[in-house]
Amino acid sequence: MDTSPNCAICNAPAYPDCPCESERLQIAVKQAEQRAMEAKLTEIRDWVISHARQHILNAFERLSSARKQAHSAYLASLPYYSVYMQYSGHPPIHPAHLAQLQAQISEAHAELKRGVDADWRASVLRYPEVLDYFYSLVELRLPSERSPRVIEPPFAAAGYVDGGYEHSRIGKDGKKKKRRELSAAPVERGRSHRDREEHYTTIVGRVRGPPPVPTPPVQPGGYPRPPAPYYYG
Repeated sequence: MDTSPNCAICNAPAYPDCPCESERLQIAVKQAEQRAMEAKLTEIRDWVISHARQHILNAFERLSSARKQAHSAYLASLPYYSVYMQYSGHPPIHPAHLAQLQAQISEAHAELKRGVDADWRASVLRYPEVLDYFYSLVELRLPSERSPRVIEPPFAAAGYVDGGYEHSRIGKDGKKKKRRELSAAPVERGRSHRDREEHYTTIVGRVRGPPPVPTPPVQPGGYPRPPAPYYYG
């Protein structure tokens, strides 16, 4: 006599294999993952995004500050620029010199804007690398196969007699019996279940607080030098 159980979903014979149980298992696994991991994944995601965004802003600030300093130094080197600033853009100089100075200032401002845009783009394009780095610092752990919580989960200690395995036991009598069996479950001598030392297997890196922010490449070799007009004079 073949005692292989029929499909638990559609009651079809065990052979050939029925796909119902496999399909329902996949659904149940996804639902269990969502219940167990959704809040944790949200917390991890928020942590990673926060640190990655701060790193990108720091990198951009470092690059743009250097570019703005070069811009200010270039303007200060221009003839009549100090007089131009002293008289708020209306210095008592020859109109030809004034027109040339205004053109140089306008071109320098345009170059600065193009450079700042390039710095921002270069910083933002590093997001994939930065996100990978901070995600690599997160640790996920699996309990040891020798852990009492793995060997003797609550439903095993109860003899698998609960609402999920024996519907006829649902009610006061079933609940009382389950509590008695749980209380009678073996406890390791000298220590309670709560006090047992458990070992975990690390499968990814660990979050150890805010890590040092990696420094992006600055001059030379990382990003373009400021435009040629910055080096006049």
